Amino acid sequence: MKYQLRKGDTAFAIGQTNFSESKGSLIDTNGCIALSVISGYAIATINFKKNILRKGDFILLFYDSSFSVDKISASFLVQYFSLSYPLLEEVIYKPLSTQFWEALYSTPILRPSHDFEHLLSGWWQLMKWTITNESPMQKELVANSVRNLYIVIDSALNQSGMSVFHNKCSHSRMLINRFFKLLSIHCHETRDVKFYAEQLSITPTYLYKIVRKYMSQSPKELIDKQAISEIKSLLINSDMPIKSIASTLHFEDVSYLCRYFRRLTGIPPLEYRENNKE
Repeated sequence: MKYQLRKGDTAFAIGQTNFSESKGSLIDTNGCIALSVISGYAIATINFKKNILRKGDFILLFYDSSFSVDKISASFLVQYFSLSYPLLEEVIYKPLSTQFWEALYSTPILRPSHDFEHLLSGWWQLMKWTITNESPMQKELVANSVRNLYIVIDSALNQSGMSVFHNKCSHSRMLINRFFKLLSIHCHETRDVKFYAEQLSITPTYLYKIVRKYMSQSPKELIDKQAISEIKSLLINSDMPIKSIASTLHFEDVSYLCRYFRRLTGIPPLEYRENNKE
């Protein structure tokens, strides 16, 4: 179970958090989440890359993103908005530009200009008002506001003059982005590098070369990191028996999961659960 900003079956949620309760677990990005850093700083892992989140940063993450907050300063605080997947589908029914998706998957952390900060501030105020004041048109108002945000960001990215937003991603970078998407979908089913290479229609050797070049890690290391994050999240945020966790993540048996977890973390799963449960 991932740490959730939006509880239960609610379609959207807004608020503030410092992520202290997430305890380094994966954070549920099902649908979309938007974050604005109000104060302090944090170290977060987004799609397996360490990032520093600073005051003023705006982060936009979608359902196939991997996200966890690993370390926070005493004053760290973010404003968040979380949107469910069904409502996200309504928002993106009209296609956005290819540059929009490529830019946000390559650079999900935006450091807006002074003028753009004012636009974002107005958007947050509008979203708070819309969610606080219930009405028959509330879902439509929320969807329209999110859609407008995407269009504004799309326009700003295409006019920014930054090459990462104007040029198409290299073929290698696009393959890596697809690898991350596949990993977020299939990490519960398989940890086999060959499977992901076949899904990308490339050889395992070529996948190793491009991932090593851009990420300084091997595909197997990234797959293992994702699997360990999933196991940690289930250990901390649920009371599932180890046997059930092994079954959920398609390990051969409990013994293999325990050896795997201990080899990569240095401690047994139950000890990790005891040390991190409240």
